[in-house]
Amino acid sequence: MRIVISAFLGLSLAACSAAAPDRFLIEPVTTGQTVKTSAGTISVMTVNLPSYAKETGIYVQNQTSAIVAIPKADWADDTERAMRLHLVRSLADMTGADVASDPWPLGGVPEAEVRVDVEQMYVDKSGIMRLSGQFSIRRDRAESRNRIRQFDIETRAAAQTPAAIVDAHGKAWQQLADAIAKSL
Repeated sequence: MRIVISAFLGLSLAACSAAAPDRFLIEPVTTGQTVKTSAGTISVMTVNLPSYAKETGIYVQNQTSAIVAIPKADWADDTERAMRLHLVRSLADMTGADVASDPWPLGGVPEAEVRVDVEQMYVDKSGIMRLSGQFSIRRDRAESRNRIRQFDIETRAAAQTPAAIVDAHGKAWQQLADAIAKSL
Protein backbone atom coordinates (compact mmCIF):
# COMPACT_ATOMS: atom_id res chain seq x y z
CA MET A 1 0.00 0.00 0.00
CA ARG A 2 2.86 2.42 0.86
CA ILE A 3 4.46 1.77 -2.51
CA VAL A 4 1.22 2.63 -4.32
CA ILE A 5 0.78 5.89 -2.34
CA SER A 6 4.44 6.85 -2.83
CA ALA A 7 4.22 6.17 -6.57
CA PHE A 8 0.99 8.19 -6.83
CA LEU A 9 2.50 11.15 -4.91
CA GLY A 10 5.65 11.03 -7.03
CA LEU A 11 3.68 11.06 -10.29
CA SER A 12 1.41 13.86 -9.00
CA LEU A 13 4.38 16.03 -8.05
CA ALA A 14 6.11 15.38 -11.37
CA ALA A 15 2.96 16.35 -13.28
CA CYS A 16 2.56 19.55 -11.27
CA SER A 17 6.17 20.63 -11.70
CA ALA A 18 6.16 19.94 -15.44
CA ALA A 19 3.10 22.17 -15.93
CA ALA A 20 4.34 25.08 -13.80
CA PRO A 21 5.00 28.24 -15.84
CA ASP A 22 8.22 30.19 -15.68
CA ARG A 23 7.84 33.33 -13.55
CA PHE A 24 9.42 36.64 -14.49
CA LEU A 25 10.33 39.76 -12.49
CA ILE A 26 10.91 43.30 -13.68
CA GLU A 27 14.49 44.03 -12.66
CA PRO A 28 15.05 47.39 -10.94
CA VAL A 29 16.74 49.94 -13.18
CA THR A 30 19.01 52.67 -11.87
CA THR A 31 19.29 55.40 -14.47
CA GLY A 32 21.47 57.76 -12.47
CA GLN A 33 19.11 60.52 -13.55
CA THR A 34 18.34 63.20 -10.96
CA VAL A 35 15.10 65.17 -11.07
CA LYS A 36 14.62 68.14 -8.75
CA THR A 37 11.24 68.34 -7.02
CA SER A 38 9.93 70.43 -4.17
CA ALA A 39 8.01 67.44 -2.79
CA GLY A 40 9.99 65.84 0.02
CA THR A 41 7.42 63.06 0.49
CA ILE A 42 5.57 61.23 -2.28
CA SER A 43 2.95 58.48 -2.10
CA VAL A 44 2.19 56.23 -5.05
CA MET A 45 -1.47 55.76 -4.25
CA THR A 46 -2.73 53.36 -6.90
CA VAL A 47 -1.83 51.73 -10.16
CA ASN A 48 -4.91 50.55 -12.06
CA LEU A 49 -4.36 48.12 -14.92
CA PRO A 50 -6.69 46.72 -17.58
CA SER A 51 -8.24 43.40 -16.55
CA TYR A 52 -5.95 41.29 -18.76
CA ALA A 53 -2.85 42.97 -17.30
CA LYS A 54 -4.00 42.20 -13.74
CA GLU A 55 -3.79 38.49 -14.43
CA THR A 56 -0.63 36.49 -13.82
CA GLY A 57 0.00 35.96 -17.53
CA ILE A 58 2.26 38.13 -19.67
CA TYR A 59 0.23 39.40 -22.59
CA VAL A 60 1.08 40.00 -26.24
CA GLN A 61 -0.92 40.71 -29.36
CA ASN A 62 -1.07 37.75 -31.75
CA GLN A 63 -1.29 37.85 -35.57
CA THR A 64 -5.11 38.09 -35.44
CA SER A 65 -4.79 41.16 -33.14
CA ALA A 66 -6.12 39.30 -30.10
CA ILE A 67 -4.40 39.97 -26.76
CA VAL A 68 -3.24 36.57 -25.46
CA ALA A 69 -1.06 35.25 -22.66
CA ILE A 70 2.37 33.84 -23.53
CA PRO A 71 2.21 30.10 -22.85
CA LYS A 72 4.08 28.96 -19.73
CA ALA A 73 5.19 32.50 -18.76
CA ASP A 74 3.76 34.40 -15.79
CA TRP A 75 4.62 37.44 -13.73
CA ALA A 76 6.34 36.52 -10.47
CA ASP A 77 4.33 39.12 -8.54
CA ASP A 78 0.93 40.76 -8.68
CA THR A 79 1.33 43.11 -11.64
CA GLU A 80 -0.27 46.18 -10.04
CA ARG A 81 1.86 45.72 -6.91
CA ALA A 82 5.03 45.18 -8.96
CA MET A 83 4.44 48.30 -11.06
CA ARG A 84 3.58 50.40 -7.98
CA LEU A 85 6.77 49.29 -6.19
CA HIS A 86 8.83 49.87 -9.35
CA LEU A 87 7.51 53.45 -9.45
CA VAL A 88 8.24 53.89 -5.73
CA ARG A 89 11.87 52.78 -6.14
CA SER A 90 12.42 54.77 -9.33
CA LEU A 91 10.88 57.98 -8.00
CA ALA A 92 12.90 57.72 -4.78
CA ASP A 93 16.12 57.14 -6.74
CA MET A 94 15.50 60.04 -9.13
CA THR A 95 14.11 62.64 -6.73
CA GLY A 96 15.78 61.83 -3.41
CA ALA A 97 12.33 62.20 -1.78
CA ASP A 98 10.82 59.81 0.74
CA VAL A 99 8.55 57.71 -1.51
CA ALA A 100 6.21 54.93 -0.40
CA SER A 101 3.12 53.16 -1.65
CA ASP A 102 -0.27 53.72 -0.09
CA PRO A 103 -1.18 53.54 2.75
CA TRP A 104 1.28 56.26 3.76
CA PRO A 105 3.54 54.71 6.44
CA LEU A 106 4.86 57.92 8.00
CA GLY A 107 3.15 60.51 10.18
CA GLY A 108 1.21 63.30 8.51
CA VAL A 109 0.35 63.27 4.83
CA PRO A 110 2.66 63.11 1.82
CA GLU A 111 3.35 66.33 -0.05
CA ALA A 112 2.46 64.67 -3.37
CA GLU A 113 0.22 61.74 -4.28
CA VAL A 114 0.50 59.86 -7.56
CA ARG A 115 -2.21 57.77 -9.23
CA VAL A 116 -1.68 55.81 -12.47
CA ASP A 117 -4.46 54.52 -14.73
CA VAL A 118 -3.20 52.27 -17.52
CA GLU A 119 -5.25 51.77 -20.70
CA GLN A 120 -2.91 49.43 -22.56
CA MET A 121 0.05 47.31 -21.48
CA TYR A 122 1.17 44.66 -23.97
CA VAL A 123 3.67 43.91 -26.72
CA ASP A 124 2.01 44.20 -30.11
CA LYS A 125 2.45 41.81 -33.02
CA SER A 126 5.32 43.93 -34.42
CA GLY A 127 7.29 43.67 -31.13
CA ILE A 128 6.48 47.14 -29.78
CA MET A 129 5.70 47.40 -26.07
CA ARG A 130 2.69 49.71 -25.69
CA LEU A 131 2.05 51.38 -22.35
CA SER A 132 -0.60 54.11 -22.37
CA GLY A 133 -2.97 55.81 -19.98
CA GLN A 134 -2.82 58.76 -17.63
CA PHE A 135 -1.27 59.67 -14.33
CA SER A 136 -2.35 62.30 -11.87
CA ILE A 137 -0.37 64.13 -9.23
CA ARG A 138 -2.12 65.79 -6.32
CA ARG A 139 -0.03 68.18 -4.28
CA ASP A 140 -1.06 68.82 -0.69
CA ARG A 141 -1.79 72.52 -0.21
CA ALA A 142 -0.61 73.49 -3.70
CA GLU A 143 -3.56 73.43 -6.07
CA SER A 144 -1.52 75.07 -8.83
CA ARG A 145 0.86 72.07 -8.82
CA ASN A 146 -1.86 69.42 -9.38
CA ARG A 147 -1.41 67.60 -12.69
CA ILE A 148 -3.16 65.13 -14.96
CA ARG A 149 -1.02 63.89 -17.84
CA GLN A 150 -1.58 61.39 -20.62
CA PHE A 151 1.22 58.99 -21.54
CA ASP A 152 1.86 56.89 -24.64
CA ILE A 153 5.09 54.98 -24.24
CA GLU A 154 6.59 52.61 -26.80
CA THR A 155 9.68 50.45 -26.49
CA ARG A 156 10.82 47.64 -28.73
CA ALA A 157 11.16 44.10 -27.42
CA ALA A 158 14.53 42.73 -28.59
CA ALA A 159 12.88 39.40 -29.45
CA GLN A 160 9.54 37.64 -29.11
CA THR A 161 10.74 35.69 -26.06
CA PRO A 162 9.26 36.04 -22.57
CA ALA A 163 12.52 37.48 -21.17
CA ALA A 164 12.77 40.10 -23.93
CA ILE A 165 9.10 41.04 -23.53
CA VAL A 166 9.54 41.43 -19.76
CA ASP A 167 12.63 43.59 -20.39
CA ALA A 168 10.55 45.82 -22.71
CA HIS A 169 7.96 46.19 -19.92
CA GLY A 170 10.72 47.27 -17.53
CA LYS A 171 11.97 49.90 -19.96
CA ALA A 172 8.45 51.24 -20.47
CA TRP A 173 7.77 51.34 -16.73
CA GLN A 174 11.01 53.28 -16.25
CA GLN A 175 9.99 55.80 -18.92
CA LEU A 176 6.70 56.26 -17.06
CA ALA A 177 8.60 56.87 -13.80
CA ASP A 178 10.75 59.47 -15.62
CA ALA A 179 7.63 61.28 -16.90
CA ILE A 180 6.05 61.30 -13.44
CA ALA A 181 9.24 62.56 -11.79
CA LYS A 182 9.52 65.43 -14.29
CA SER A 183 5.89 66.39 -13.60
CA LEU A 184 6.31 66.55 -9.83
